[in-house]
Amino acid sequence: MSAACASMVDDGMIRGVLATVDCQTKVYAQGGYLALTQGSTVFQTALTALLTIYVALVGYRMLFAQGNARISDAPMIGLKIGVILALVTSWSTFQAVVFDVADRAPVEIAALVSAPLTAEGRSSLAANPIDGLQAVYDELSDTAVAFGKQAGAAGGANVRAYSSPQAAAAEAVSTATGAIFLAGPGVIAAATLAIGILTAVGPLFIALALIPATRGLFVGWVRALGAAALTPLVGWLLVVLMLSVLEPWLNTLEAQRKSLQLDPQTAMSAAALVFVFAFGQAALVIGACVMAMGFRLPRFGLSERSSRTEERTLRPDASPAPQAPMPSRAERLALDLQRDQAQGAERIRAAAAAASAGSTTRQVSVAIDETRRLGDAYRRPAFAGRRTVGAVR
Repeated sequence: MSAACASMVDDGMIRGVLATVDCQTKVYAQGGYLALTQGSTVFQTALTALLTIYVALVGYRMLFAQGNARISDAPMIGLKIGVILALVTSWSTFQAVVFDVADRAPVEIAALVSAPLTAEGRSSLAANPIDGLQAVYDELSDTAVAFGKQAGAAGGANVRAYSSPQAAAAEAVSTATGAIFLAGPGVIAAATLAIGILTAVGPLFIALALIPATRGLFVGWVRALGAAALTPLVGWLLVVLMLSVLEPWLNTLEAQRKSLQLDPQTAMSAAALVFVFAFGQAALVIGACVMAMGFRLPRFGLSERSSRTEERTLRPDASPAPQAPMPSRAERLALDLQRDQAQGAERIRAAAAAASAGSTTRQVSVAIDETRRLGDAYRRPAFAGRRTVGAVR
């Protein structure tokens, strides 16, 4: 433990846990990143080999036109390589882009969203959530002890007296003390630890984003980091709301405790509110994981065309993308001949219909001769056709 983090040990249970975890997480993430990217020659060698293989594969696909590779994809490929190298070789860049976004941004967003509840005069506990959680935890602990003393004094030698309202209130408030610790600083500290571990091994998964076969591991790492980042966001929002709701009940409990006139009903109600918010915190954590699972890596250039090709292969009923290739000269001649033959057949049918309606046989013969003459104008000898096709090729 560093000296800066060791000074936070005796600062109260809630403050000590949150401050120590936050301090140690940053130290651990930075140390793990530097040890992996600068202190390990194995990672550097593996990264160099991975970049070499990736560039060789891209060059091979472009050289031999494999997998719809195009030269226009080169800028995007170069940009991707540059971003990956910047993230795995510079801690300052990685800290600004990854660590601070995952660890600092959720807390700042939560502070902006909860500003109406933390405004001056609205709630003294919600104005400083960490101090508010410490005050709530201390008050609930003192109230549980006070109810326990009352239940013990009233019981004496009578065992049945321990099932009195005071004993039930003492047990409920004591359980609420543990619930508020788990629902508040417990969840936030666990998410902070997850962010520290995921960022410490982040360069490994960022390097795996180069190869399509291992890109799924990178997507999974981003989803896990996103879930760990969203958890403090929703956690602090719920903590601020809980402190605003519990403040009147805690003031009443404090006044009753100091005047030695404890009301079990007030304590039970306050404990029930804590349980409700604890269940809400669990639901929000699950919701954060579900939201993080919605992340999809965008596809550009070659990857986008490859995905469309794979989708059409997996779905034969899918309509292909509209394409308009330029026909060759031989194809245009063949199309013109087919069109003229179709028009000639239509004239023959029209002439036959006219003959059946009372026209003369001569009109039919003239129409047939005209159709044959137009068709012969497009016919070529067999050897001439082969020579023309070869010239076009």
